[in-house]
Amino acid sequence: MNETLDQLFRREAGRLVATIARRLGAGQLALAEDIAQDALVAAARAWTYEGPPENPAAWLHRAAYNRMIDRLRRTRPETGLDETMAGHSSDPTPGVEDDELRLILLCAHPDLAEPDRLALTLNTALGFTAREIAGLFLVPAATMSQRLTRVKARIRDSGLTLDWPLPADLAARLETVHKVIYLAFSLGYAPSMGEGAVRRDVALAALRLAETLAGAKMTASPDASALAALLNFQASRLGTRTDEAGRFVRLADQDRSRWDCNSIENGFLYLRHAQGANRLSRYHLEAGIAAAHAVSPDWASTDWEAICTSYDLLAEMTGSPIVALNQAIATAMRGDAGASLARLDALAAHPALATYGLYHAARGEILLTCGDAAGAATEFRAALAHGGTTPSVEHLESRLAACF
Repeated sequence: MNETLDQLFRREAGRLVATIARRLGAGQLALAEDIAQDALVAAARAWTYEGPPENPAAWLHRAAYNRMIDRLRRTRPETGLDETMAGHSSDPTPGVEDDELRLILLCAHPDLAEPDRLALTLNTALGFTAREIAGLFLVPAATMSQRLTRVKARIRDSGLTLDWPLPADLAARLETVHKVIYLAFSLGYAPSMGEGAVRRDVALAALRLAETLAGAKMTASPDASALAALLNFQASRLGTRTDEAGRFVRLADQDRSRWDCNSIENGFLYLRHAQGANRLSRYHLEAGIAAAHAVSPDWASTDWEAICTSYDLLAEMTGSPIVALNQAIATAMRGDAGASLARLDALAAHPALATYGLYHAARGEILLTCGDAAGAATEFRAALAHGGTTPSVEHLESRLAACF
């Protein structure tokens, strides 16, 4: 098997829940989660001694199906559910064929606050852990774990039913779906923990969902196409973010001849489809930034003026501290280090960046460019204190060494 059990379980967890929820009905999400977890535990026990089967995914889905039947038979008096339900889909939205996409739509309930919707969907539909999701929200893992526990308890105790959206309500949920796929790709493209600088399987799974969303009649929109464009542009660089030894490679140092031309072509194709929008979304702006990098033959030729303009619009649109950080970095790349440092100073007290190592890493790079090696060293040490993936830590150590 070419992937670890952790990778397999993460990849299949959401699919198991999605498939079971489709068979049992949207109101049985908690039961679907329990059944999927039972199947994963059974696999971990069996494969420890016997080794994984030839087709691990099929084994998991068969085990989940069998446990679903057993659970329905045992709980029929309490739940009123019958095992015959397992043989057909109870989903009234045939326009969405992908099980994972259906489950994402299911979790994107408008009665939940947006942070809760996003966290629940990433955890339940896509199988990410509380610790992984916490890195996206820039909060401690314990805080995210409590949030997930709280939102699931609310669903259970309040009788909130995670029903499939009616066609008229679909558009309201799609904004959350776009954000979930965007965040899922980020967890693959730039993970915040682990041994690798890239989780290719995670990024490509999110890209597949984005393309499915953009291609399905029921969910297609200019925003969906812009998202698919952005992720294709980013995916074109997956193979060059690390060298042969697994070390992190900065965008400025990447071999652009190795960027995936097919992904770049797909990015521009989706970007053309996204042009019918009556307003620009954040995905349009970010896809434009990624496209500017894609067409630059080298780092020196990058159109930083256009990129800065896009970041100015994006910062005004989102109010995101991460966008503001990237805006400051682009300002430095344009040649205005003073303005960049001023922007970074304005962000220094933002609570979301208190434990964000990339803030200090960016400040360190700019100070080093300005000739302030001592100040840069202080920032690189601060970035290292926040940890990260093994390759990112090694990269920061090399940048710290460059200060002396």
